[in-house]
Amino acid sequence: MFGRSSVTAQMPGSALQPIRERILVLAREASFETSARDSAALEAAASLLPAGGRVSITWLPRDEDGDRVAAARALRERGLEPVPHIAARMISNEAHLRRLIGRLCDEAGVSQILVISGDTKDPRGPFDTSSALIASPSFAHPALRQVAVGGYPEGHPLVGEAELIAALDAKIATITALGLVPEIVTQLCFDAAPILAWSRHFRSRHPRVPMRIGLAGPASIRTLLRFARICGVGASARAIVSRGPSIARLLTEAAPDPILRDLVGVPDFGDFPPIGVHFFPFSGFERTARWVGAVADGHIRLHQSDSGFQVDMTAA
Repeated sequence: MFGRSSVTAQMPGSALQPIRERILVLAREASFETSARDSAALEAAASLLPAGGRVSITWLPRDEDGDRVAAARALRERGLEPVPHIAARMISNEAHLRRLIGRLCDEAGVSQILVISGDTKDPRGPFDTSSALIASPSFAHPALRQVAVGGYPEGHPLVGEAELIAALDAKIATITALGLVPEIVTQLCFDAAPILAWSRHFRSRHPRVPMRIGLAGPASIRTLLRFARICGVGASARAIVSRGPSIARLLTEAAPDPILRDLVGVPDFGDFPPIGVHFFPFSGFERTARWVGAVADGHIRLHQSDSGFQVDMTAA
């Protein structure tokens, strides 16, 4: 079980129905992530996701641009919406960026892109940040309609909070000026409290900009803690093992049901910008997609308390 933002009293059954409906909506509109050369995930996506489902293609240094284009095309041919990542520091020059965007749009029908800075410290070319990349005229491709950038509910280990806010606001302004729709996809988080605090602050500045909350799919505790360290979200990672119905469960696996319930259960949930969830399937695409699919189909049972919900995988 992941973390919870606050403790509330027992809830009457009638109060659970709106919460249940919000959870189902988030699951039905969830997006997922895969890598360009994960053929098993591409096949799973085709069989488990509804038509038009969004699948991000993460940027891995070992992948070639041809791999990214092929993966995007495969997703499009399966009736899904590919959202490839582009890492600013891995782009060699303006011609490389223009060629990559052109191929993604023209050969694979891409209309949405997620821009990241990239993990390497030494840029291959002139783009050292995602801000610099989205300022490129290459993003004026006529097929593009939406550009997503990252949000950091728990902050960034190398960037101060004020700088993060200013940079995000500037990115949104740049994307909007290009005539494109900005979107925020947040960094992985394991506790609802920082997500809600960050979302409320973001809402006060950008009430109409859509955002997706980054969550881990069901996985073993060991796997989640390992990726939490890699992603630099140690603070909320403590929530992974802080709660749960039994020690035995905590020692084996965790699922994001408490976070989902906490997010939709706050009184001001309806005041947030258009909100969705984005799943990182650390234990495999198929496992995460089946769990989310069971939730989307309504195979869940909410507890009278606010302690997450149970998912009936046998009915999925």
